[in-house]
Amino acid sequence: MKKIIKKHLLVCNCIAVVSAVLMGIQGCRQDREPEIEVALWNLDVYEDYTKQVQDLVPDVRIKWVKGQRDLGYYRQLAETGNIPDIITVRKFSLKDSLNLDPYLMDLTKTEAASAYYDIYLENYKTLDGKVFWVPMSGTVDGIVANKRLFDKYGIPVPKDFDSFLSACEAFDKHGITGYSLDLHQDYNALHLLQGMGIEELSSVDGIIWRRDYEDGTINQLDTKVWLPAFKKLERLNMSNILDQDTMYSDDLLCYDKFMDGTQAMVNISSESFSKILPGQDLEILPYFGREQDFLLTYPTFNVAVSKGVEENSRKKEAAWKVLMAMTSSQAQEVLNEHTDGLISYKRDITFEYSGAMSMVQKYLETNRTYLRLGSEEFFGISTKTLDGMLENHLSAERALDLMNTYLSHPE
Repeated sequence: MKKIIKKHLLVCNCIAVVSAVLMGIQGCRQDREPEIEVALWNLDVYEDYTKQVQDLVPDVRIKWVKGQRDLGYYRQLAETGNIPDIITVRKFSLKDSLNLDPYLMDLTKTEAASAYYDIYLENYKTLDGKVFWVPMSGTVDGIVANKRLFDKYGIPVPKDFDSFLSACEAFDKHGITGYSLDLHQDYNALHLLQGMGIEELSSVDGIIWRRDYEDGTINQLDTKVWLPAFKKLERLNMSNILDQDTMYSDDLLCYDKFMDGTQAMVNISSESFSKILPGQDLEILPYFGREQDFLLTYPTFNVAVSKGVEENSRKKEAAWKVLMAMTSSQAQEVLNEHTDGLISYKRDITFEYSGAMSMVQKYLETNRTYLRLGSEEFFGISTKTLDGMLENHLSAERALDLMNTYLSHPE
């Protein structure tokens, strides 16, 4: 009986020793592998991306959690002390981010910020030159033409704004919609309005106006900067190219019409080419200016690091590794593989282009891309302004005044 008891005690002691060893190993592993919580604005879309990022930092455990598209969600978390270590948003503007800056790590003089081209990073700098956010690779927005349809009817692909109008009118005679998009979607209205005015927004006056607006110094449009965009919209409305019948079609219906040859041109982001319009003979058209043409661009998402990680040196080091992995060339390549239509904002990353995307290269090389102004109020007010302009056939001047009214009295 004593032998049985001793044997039982021996087994128990062995189990206890093994358990202690395993617990010690697990404890050491946990000590070696700090956990970084990353809020990703869309977990479903970026499965391959998250796996690549984790593979790049095997000594850090990343906890991916569901985030949100916009900044308001994170402000609430920050105010209650629950902000994740790293946060991401799809919709970003300097103006909307200012209240969140005190909760974020200053990236101004870091390797993360210095790797970006100045033309893009300028839109992330506060008035005192600080940088708290950096963008992932971006999508391109422009007007896409169905080249087969142009060839079929012998209509020249537009090379300027006047020929864009002429092409729409020519297709109308064949019973084909020249151009339409869904203005129920606020991003379409925002992109159309800013796209028509990129040349002026990229000017010195436009850069100054945007900086003042983003800093909260002004809340009105500069007539010199914005009136040319409204003038183009007025011409489109007068030509019945922009009207309520064609401009409130469902996005997917526009794409269906585009693919079946009953619509010649449509707006679509480059990240959606391969998903929505596979196998099409496309040509990306810019937003035409008087002297130069431009493409609109915006990041797949934007990323910032919580200031709270600085309280622990190991946590800070781990968060930094994750940030660098998220913005690395390997991770960005995975993002581009998912969409096959991105451009890089960083100096050390270059994508190879084919098909319709190969036409984007010349705009990148000559700095003729414009990072959209995406404040929350601009999304909503762009839609309301264009809706009022089309419904009431407003002149460019009256439409500009209408938008200024909305800016002065936001709901």
